Amino acid sequence: MALISLQQVTLAFGGRPLLDGVNLQVEAGERLCLLGRNGEGKSTLLRILNQELEVDGGEVIRRKGLRSARLEQEVPPGLHGTVREVAATAIAAGGARETRHLEKVLSRLELPPEQEFAQLSGGLKRRVLLARALANDPELLLLDEPTNHLDLEAINRLENFLLAFTGAVVFITHDRALVRRLATRIIALDRGRITSWPGDYDNYLRRREELLAAESTQAAKFDRKLAQEETWIRQGIKARRTRNQGRVEALLKMRRERAARREQSGRVKMQLQESTTSGRLVTAAKKISFAYDDLPVVRELTTTIMRGDKVGIIGPNGVGKTTLLKLLLGELSPQSGEVRLGTNLEVCYFDQHREQLDPARSVADNLADGHDTVLINGRPRHIMGYLQDFLFTPDRARSPVGILSGGEKNRLLLARLFTRPCNVLVMDEPTNDLDVETLELLEELLLDFSGTLLLVSHDRTFLNNVVTSTLVCEGGGQVTEYAGGYDDWLRQRREPPLPAAPPQTKKSGEPAAKPAGRRKLTFTEAHELAALPAAIEELESRQGELLAAMAADDFYRQPPGRITAHQAELTALEQKLAQTYRRWEELESLA
Repeated sequence: MALISLQQVTLAFGGRPLLDGVNLQVEAGERLCLLGRNGEGKSTLLRILNQELEVDGGEVIRRKGLRSARLEQEVPPGLHGTVREVAATAIAAGGARETRHLEKVLSRLELPPEQEFAQLSGGLKRRVLLARALANDPELLLLDEPTNHLDLEAINRLENFLLAFTGAVVFITHDRALVRRLATRIIALDRGRITSWPGDYDNYLRRREELLAAESTQAAKFDRKLAQEETWIRQGIKARRTRNQGRVEALLKMRRERAARREQSGRVKMQLQESTTSGRLVTAAKKISFAYDDLPVVRELTTTIMRGDKVGIIGPNGVGKTTLLKLLLGELSPQSGEVRLGTNLEVCYFDQHREQLDPARSVADNLADGHDTVLINGRPRHIMGYLQDFLFTPDRARSPVGILSGGEKNRLLLARLFTRPCNVLVMDEPTNDLDVETLELLEELLLDFSGTLLLVSHDRTFLNNVVTSTLVCEGGGQVTEYAGGYDDWLRQRREPPLPAAPPQTKKSGEPAAKPAGRRKLTFTEAHELAALPAAIEELESRQGELLAAMAADDFYRQPPGRITAHQAELTALEQKLAQTYRRWEELESLA
């Protein structure tokens, strides 16, 4: 029996149904990727699967006792307490088994249990919410844009975690690399209906194009036939004769079919306004260094960016990518070395934190600051027509920005950005929350841009498709330049040596050893297992003290030696904690 089954499910919030006769089955162990344009109802469908929404019609059949959990797209406001306390809010009854499971989840996700949730970065908060979703050991895990705000290391860790997860997963994502690695089946939500596509992502793209082409051909054929019948009916008396009544009824049926047809919504229309050409040199850095309170961010970096270069900037969250951008653009002076800027630079910024948007003002006011027109390539355009290019209806254009979805906010930022002529484009995480189709259009636009692009992104496919070189912030102030995109960096970087394989003691011709049966705990091991929870609690308490000290405002004002010793103690403690958890799991499996 399927874990959950949707049969002819409908749901509407006024107007046309968001879900219109949806059929879907989720089987145990499947990893389903849910694709669709922004606003099609993907997040709503996840909420239905998690029993958070009632449907208007149809039936939702869940296997009895099914445990499901959902990771929200945005971090909800009002979450307080430690990491452990926030993650534990999903546990209905906090018994010993549930507590042990939660501790294992926190350990596997490498989260500091005693750290205050409010002090964490956006990426760490998302990992805590994932831990909360996993706390009740779900059989069905529902993930809404799980890679948002995660850096590349965290994304790879998440992928490996989900590959090892034994339950079923339904996930929404714009990360095409994640789809290719995880999905066992792709389901697409389009105009209220679900279509299922077995196989990989590239096969889905090819077959979907074939389906849309066939649909377009069939619609054109239908419309030609309808036009012919409309011409016939206008001829007058002949159409009303009894012998033609069947043809009249057929025409009425065709009219109803045409009225009920749901056309695919339009595509985003984006156009960059390029200003006058910059000088050949954009920026040249020579042995520049910068640090915050003796904590190095950039150390002796030498690089040159020329007109037309498309440079990716990658690295862990908090490593200093934004600081590097400011140094390269002359907005921040290096503490040593020099930066030489080119001539005639017109710089435009895309801000991942959306601080350029006022949530209380309307979409139109955020775009044009109360004016009715914007200047596009030297010609005035009415803001309503311009916003329709970015799929904002007039009603949506008059709505406050605070009610927009993440994808809509990013489209508005792009609309604002492209009203300004530039020859240097700086984009900080532009791909978050955008649907795949809009991402591909943005890629095409950036590839055709004749100016210079500086792109901070954790989207591996986007980097591969757009950038010509990559600056990698590798920690400790080390910034290294590589040719090409993300995959090119993986091929070029120096990998740590792999551990040697254990020696093979089995001689040729020997029969394979039979696996040993499961043994019981020895007396000593039983005592060790009983003592481990207290040991873990002591380690975590010290971990919390160290993390709290690092979060203090004056931590990095200490002498460098004390900072280094503090960080070394934390690293050693985390390794010890991981070893202790592994030993606990090993002994627990024998208990």
